[in-house]
Amino acid sequence: MIGNTKHSIILINGSMNRESFTKKLLDKMAVQLNENGSAAKILNVRDLQLPIFAPDLDTPNQLEKVSQDLKNADGVIVGSPEYHGSYTGALKNFLDFLGFEEFQNTPIGLVTTTGGVKSGTNTVNHLRLVFRNLHGLVIPQQFAISKKDTNSDLQLDEQFQIRLEKFLNDLEREVKKKKLLEAMENSEL
Repeated sequence: MIGNTKHSIILINGSMNRESFTKKLLDKMAVQLNENGSAAKILNVRDLQLPIFAPDLDTPNQLEKVSQDLKNADGVIVGSPEYHGSYTGALKNFLDFLGFEEFQNTPIGLVTTTGGVKSGTNTVNHLRLVFRNLHGLVIPQQFAISKKDTNSDLQLDEQFQIRLEKFLNDLEREVKKKKLLEAMENSEL
């Protein structure tokens, strides 16, 4: 935190599954971020019930507040299960309604969950390209976990807990850098 200001971090859940493993992971991250002093909140793409994107559609009303929240966010974590070697169509559809204004110069962490032994590398690599085009600052550290690496309560072994903490710390460090730079730029005006 800079002064007494909490960092606002939005965690986007790209899963449409009611019992989403990705959501469980993002919930765990949000708790840890809040304990670290950030103001973290989850955004579930499923809850938005968006129509299929078409360039000639008006932006759905439910995205107005979401868009403003993303513009005001100090950091974003994007999570998606791996579907056929990439991220979900629902997440792609959501992102198609948005533009670079929501993510420009915002530190972004990428998270994926898989059901099998795969690492989810393709998912985070694809998301990395998307957020580069949306002018986001994707951090180098990413977090991927398979259901085979944990239990239904998402109890992490020591190795995964250390990786999770490093991922969150790296994101928080990038958020602090962004806030310091903004403060310096504002003091020069």
